[in-house]
Amino acid sequence: MIFKKVFIIIAFTGFILSDESWKVYDESELAVIHITVDPEDLEWMYDNVESDSIHPATIQFQNAYLDETIDSIGFRLRGNTSRNAAKKSFKIDFNHFISGRDFYDVEKLNLNGEHNDPSIIRSKLCWDFYQDIGMASSRASHAVLYINEEYFGLYISIEHIDDRFLSKNFENDNGNLWKCIWPADLTYRGNDPEDYHPYYSETRPYALKTNENQYDYSKLARLIRIIHNTPDSLDMVLDIKTTLQYFAMNILTGSWDDYRFLRNNFYLYHNPDNDLMHWIPYDYDNSFGIDWFNIDWSNIDPYEYAVIDGDGRPLTEYLFSQVRYRNLFSHFLEFYNEQLF
Repeated sequence: MIFKKVFIIIAFTGFILSDESWKVYDESELAVIHITVDPEDLEWMYDNVESDSIHPATIQFQNAYLDETIDSIGFRLRGNTSRNAAKKSFKIDFNHFISGRDFYDVEKLNLNGEHNDPSIIRSKLCWDFYQDIGMASSRASHAVLYINEEYFGLYISIEHIDDRFLSKNFENDNGNLWKCIWPADLTYRGNDPEDYHPYYSETRPYALKTNENQYDYSKLARLIRIIHNTPDSLDMVLDIKTTLQYFAMNILTGSWDDYRFLRNNFYLYHNPDNDLMHWIPYDYDNSFGIDWFNIDWSNIDPYEYAVIDGDGRPLTEYLFSQVRYRNLFSHFLEFYNEQLF
């Protein structure tokens, strides 16, 4: 039995060491990305900004470790408000047209134009902080982007959260992953898992991103039911530590485009090994002073502040009503402020 456990640990460690995705996010040299796409396809994308239509393209990726050209990649617009911005964001998909293909263990790249942030550094700082505290989160690096030989600007390449991301951050990557975007407030809608299938639109607010053929929302429904009915059992279904780390980090970075204020931008992963939901952060361009609401985010009460819709946030309302959770949250605030920031 001991030998078996040691073998499993060695095998998993070897798998992690064999992963080469770190080369894609290396920062020792600024990455340069050249995209070649049919000019008519590019024009169509700009004329149909709400479309996720994927177009064939070729990418040349160059940094300190890599200099490779790959054809038949998928190329499309991505994002929300950035779709109507002059500087748009893009998604690169290495296996859309050639199934099973990756680029150094990466299947997709998110190239964010950071149109809200003229410094093009805010979200990169946030992702670096999350990496520093060891929380499962996206890696990020800067890259300059050319499309059809035209310079499009400095971008931030941000790791896509998918099954590959799970395999790098969890020993068991077979669980369900939900992308939670507005209006993902975790409010109770009933006991039936079908009550939590996307109900605002086809993809909102809870979009299942793994095991889609099974389409099982039971673990998400269980979490929300416990938040609503028996919150004293919350630590049996939710990884409280990572959740409070997330809320503390958002206070320190002034990140309001989140669950607490805007009921937006997070992932939940159900880990079959411990039967817990793990909180995964997402989307940090609206941070460090970017504000749409005339609010000084550096001067709010970390434990209680108004939310945009004036409605409840059942999870944070419960967490901050409990002394033990407030104390742990306070510890993260103080420790990160003193040791990290």
